[in-house]
Amino acid sequence: MKEKRGDIFSGIVIGVLAVIYYIYSFKIQKTTSDVLGSRFFPQLAAILLLILSVILIVQALRKKSEPEEESSKSENTKKINLPLVLTTIALFVYYILVLNIGFTITSILYLLFECWVLMPDNIKKNKKMLILVVLICVAVPVFLNTVFYNIFHIQLPVGALFR
Repeated sequence: MKEKRGDIFSGIVIGVLAVIYYIYSFKIQKTTSDVLGSRFFPQLAAILLLILSVILIVQALRKKSEPEEESSKSENTKKINLPLVLTTIALFVYYILVLNIGFTITSILYLLFECWVLMPDNIKKNKKMLILVVLICVAVPVFLNTVFYNIFHIQLPVGALFR
């Protein structure tokens, strides 16, 4: 029951933040240098965030309440969620490093770290899967940087190290 209320509350908070984000996106100066304009991505992100918050609320309302025995049992055995703690720390480190090292290298390191933290142990032992994960973690930031630079004409942070 607690999880259901938490999901509903989280969905409402995220939805409100998405609406505020969307409203504030109109304060971004409109440019004509690109096809979509400078407001497009923030507004798209806000709309997607709002849709995801509605999905979270609907899923929480559809969720059946777990029996009292299981609920009280799970409350008594509270543990620290290590992946959550590591992800939070990694996000702060990412923010600091992206300004110093740049988007591409920092994103590769961040994705590799996150994949390692969130990956099940059986995949960590599979060398073929690890190679695939490394390739994806390298390809995604390189692809994003290329798309933003060549198509949208937006330079992602290169970092103070490479200036």
